[in-house]
Amino acid sequence: MPFRGESAVVNIDFSEGVMSEKILLIDDELNNLRVLQARLRANNFDVVTCDNPIRGLELAKTIEPDIIILDVNMPQMSGLEVCRKLKNDYKTAHIPVILLTCMDDIDYKLKGFDGGADDYLVKDQVDYREIPARLRSILRRVRASRSVNPLTGLPGNEEIIRRMTDLIKAKKIFSVAYVDIDNFKPYNDRYGFSKGDQVILLVAKSLRTAIEQRGSPGDFLGHIGGDDFVVIGNPYTMRAVAAEAVKLVQQAAPSFYDEADRKRGGIEGLDRHG
Repeated sequence: MPFRGESAVVNIDFSEGVMSEKILLIDDELNNLRVLQARLRANNFDVVTCDNPIRGLELAKTIEPDIIILDVNMPQMSGLEVCRKLKNDYKTAHIPVILLTCMDDIDYKLKGFDGGADDYLVKDQVDYREIPARLRSILRRVRASRSVNPLTGLPGNEEIIRRMTDLIKAKKIFSVAYVDIDNFKPYNDRYGFSKGDQVILLVAKSLRTAIEQRGSPGDFLGHIGGDDFVVIGNPYTMRAVAAEAVKLVQQAAPSFYDEADRKRGGIEGLDRHG
């Protein structure tokens, strides 16, 4: 199962089971955090809170929430600026962001939407009992529109095409790396689809790590489907990303075979052409 393209892996959790939606709340007012956290947990959301916008940005990358609720008025960094940073980072660009504000002003809302916000909640006008239903509605709508891959959570074909189209229109120089696992079908036939999904998750995590270690700001990672991925980014660092990724995946690959196959040096099977 050689790997062609990019990769890197650290501490991958392959645990199975249905998880509740994970919500990241970022608000410097602790009372607001407590009230909203209690409401959401009562509706079976997994809630993580943060009262610091800069720390919140880092949390968004590490805990990978399904949705972020973000207060607009905060010290150190405004919610609008946090939203823009989230949407400009490929690791968090696909996460829906809801801005929480006390101002029902159309110009203010437009600034938020221009910065990438997916919705607005006005504190004095929203019924807290309504918020869980609104969150789930937004999650359904945003996931459908952005074609997020259900296994890896990475942006799918629609976002991949949009990114490349925007770069072409802007006449930017960029590289595209197509990532594929060689002989993946025989591996699936031998070990089953569940184990195959674990390998795909390995590749997704590996690509993220490779980009973080060797890539450039603004590099984008998308999941076409199956074992096919795309990296869009800086042509001057793309080869380094690919080399690092291949090295790391090759280091991890033996752990995905049983002892007998490791001793044998691989498996034998039919490819997709028989």
